[in-house]
Amino acid sequence: MNTREFKAMNCTIKLDGMNKHVQLEVEQMIREFEQNTSRFIPDNYLTYLNNRALNVPIHLDESFVDLLDQSLALARKADYYVHPFMGDNMREIGHTSSFHENYKPIFEEGKFAIKEFNEEPIERLTEKWLIKKRDFSFDFGGFGKGYIIDQVKKLLLQNGSTNALINAGGDLTVIGSYEVGIEHPLLMEKDMMKLVIKDCALATSGKNYRKWGKDQAAYHHILNGRTGEPAQNGVLQASVIAKTVMEAETASKLLCILPFEDAKALLAMRFPKIAYFIYFQNNQIAIGGDKTLYEGLEVAQ
Repeated sequence: MNTREFKAMNCTIKLDGMNKHVQLEVEQMIREFEQNTSRFIPDNYLTYLNNRALNVPIHLDESFVDLLDQSLALARKADYYVHPFMGDNMREIGHTSSFHENYKPIFEEGKFAIKEFNEEPIERLTEKWLIKKRDFSFDFGGFGKGYIIDQVKKLLLQNGSTNALINAGGDLTVIGSYEVGIEHPLLMEKDMMKLVIKDCALATSGKNYRKWGKDQAAYHHILNGRTGEPAQNGVLQASVIAKTVMEAETASKLLCILPFEDAKALLAMRFPKIAYFIYFQNNQIAIGGDKTLYEGLEVAQ
């Protein structure tokens, strides 16, 4: 079976351990999901959802019900330090299009940006109907990427797969055992660590790549969901192993947002079955959590 690579969701997707027919099916699945849910693709379903008026019942597309349910469940577990209601905040700090190496931000006035999170700005009337209680824009971001990778894994398992890898720019899941790498946050395209994981997921969040500046102020795409501002906590990059990519994504962002000891306490309570690998801005490294989730750890000198 050959490895297949393609570009989607602003990263390189790598598929391994599946035949060509399945690879093409998975690629189509990912591309259709991106077309429907990306904040950077105009006139899609997410645009429709974000443009709906307040206090008017909105019918949820079938594909959005489960994505929203899982995103909200994780947001609640994360005490809303991570949540899917930050689209206007992202535009306000200049993250208005897919990031690339020579990215030039366009800062939009965040008239409706969430500055202090007090309650969810929606009300679910039924499973498939909701109303917006205040102006905001959905941005599923890491939730969305994690969701579709987890859905692909679910499909492969239903089809009897016993060995497969789905890697979306370092956010990945495996069926069976695979050796995987965690990229160094400063030495791009070089692994900081290598390890073997089995039947679980790995996700990395960092402030080292998607970043830009304006008027001597530094911006990056990881926002504190409680304040709407770029997170500043001394962590440059956090990688997490968990059961699902959505869980790993959420936990890795918490480690990039909260003070390290506060993040550890919250994760121990709400996400106990994870392992983490932290690179701090002072070049120190921390490794912790459940060490049974990996083996063969190698750390570059």
